[in-house]
Amino acid sequence: MHSDLHTLEFEGIRRILARLTATPYGEEAARELEPAPDLAVARRMQRSVSAARLIVDAGAQPRLGTVPDVRAALRQAAPSGSALSANALHNVRLLMQAAALLKRLVADYPDLYADAAQLQAPETLSQAIDRLVNAQGRLREDASAEHVDLYAQFHALEAEVNAQLKAMIASPEYSGAFAGTDPLQWHGMRAVVMVKSAFAERIKGVRRGSSAAGREVLIEPIAVVALNNRLEAINGRIEAQNQIVLREITDLLRNDLPELQQLVSAVAWIDLALAAGQMSAALNASPPELVDEPRLSLVEAYHPQLLLQFQQRQVSQLVPLSLALDAQQPMLVITGPNTGGKTVVLKTVGLLVIMAHCGLHLPSEGACVVGNFNRVIVDVGDKQSLHHHLSTFAGHVEVLKRLLEQADAHTLVLMDELGTGTDPEEGASLAMAVLDELAARQVRGIVTTHLSPLKAFASAHAYLHNASMRFDHASLSPTYQLILGQAGQSLGLIIAEKNGLPGELLVHARAYLQRIQAGGFARD
Repeated sequence: MHSDLHTLEFEGIRRILARLTATPYGEEAARELEPAPDLAVARRMQRSVSAARLIVDAGAQPRLGTVPDVRAALRQAAPSGSALSANALHNVRLLMQAAALLKRLVADYPDLYADAAQLQAPETLSQAIDRLVNAQGRLREDASAEHVDLYAQFHALEAEVNAQLKAMIASPEYSGAFAGTDPLQWHGMRAVVMVKSAFAERIKGVRRGSSAAGREVLIEPIAVVALNNRLEAINGRIEAQNQIVLREITDLLRNDLPELQQLVSAVAWIDLALAAGQMSAALNASPPELVDEPRLSLVEAYHPQLLLQFQQRQVSQLVPLSLALDAQQPMLVITGPNTGGKTVVLKTVGLLVIMAHCGLHLPSEGACVVGNFNRVIVDVGDKQSLHHHLSTFAGHVEVLKRLLEQADAHTLVLMDELGTGTDPEEGASLAMAVLDELAARQVRGIVTTHLSPLKAFASAHAYLHNASMRFDHASLSPTYQLILGQAGQSLGLIIAEKNGLPGELLVHARAYLQRIQAGGFARD
């Protein structure tokens, strides 16, 4: 499906899902979420989200812990002869451990992921990493026979160096010369002592550095220079042996790259589904029925972000939306006052259709049905652009051009203030021609307007159906309720009066309105 995601503020849904994910893979999937290419994929994700909702309701969400992003490491491992670091291999192990946990979850909730075999970690690779890399992400000292021998030499020399320096530190000859509670330190692979600056000349050796304030000096005593040289040499041999082992295990990993990439994709899908399950629970949402024909039925549905704001008491009123677009009522023409909620209707419908095609649940009190729309075209808001030298009307015309190029019987059209931005009569005539064309193509949709001729046009047109936003005349305030089968009034003068325009001015305006409705103006 192709749709105007930005206009419908779908980015807000992406952000909610991204915050609820537990892995970098799921987070990226949430931030890049788009409607599925077809209903089969949408239905598959919907089944996953429904399974995730069951998991959330049962309090069975997995504790994945830290799952690092290994995708860069997998790309690095692809060239022959490359060697991943021990820490990168440890991160691959953490991914495989997370996948194993999710595989057990899928065994209990099979709809969560269709192919549980993709969560199976390569066993030989897993065993090799466990055998060679410790829990801190470093190669084990017994990773090979050569490692065992080299580390034995290293630790013997290390003990000898430590013994010599500790003896020096304890010697009365150097009483008061050393700084800190543990003056024996390491500068790379070289043992040094921290000496107070005033005593630095008394210690024969090589200066290796100083503290930021200059009160202490790092000195490598001459007595241990040879031992340190041997330590560095052995460490170099250890590092060379490390590369041999890391290259061998990376060769093993390279053979399993397709399985590991499948693992990443599976974890991303499940993590996204679990996030969507959490969002479903927060919205008290449910899965809509996805059908092949292009139709829509919403029963007491809510805009998800308005619902969240209502739950957080950021808005005081929330009115559910019920409507249908089908063969009997394919196109609605909504009229009514500004601030009455017409634009919210368009955005709610568009966003819920997009969410359904992503496999997400919809917040509603009743059962909803979403049909197979391959495109959602939206024209909401002021299209004026100084950068592109477009007037408001020209901006709307650009959308109309795209509409006429792309719209067909599987297109959902949502257009705000159709025909505005130019002379009302010309705008109304253009809107009528556009609606005739959409009817001929059997396009489903909703348009809003303030143009009076369109109300009569919709009443007489077999394809169009009037609707309006109910207005409470007693309180002079909108109710945000959609009324089907009834045209509305713009009520501009009433709203202007409520918002404080002078009464004398409004009396004058009503007099002009009567003259306009009686036939306009003539020169005296």
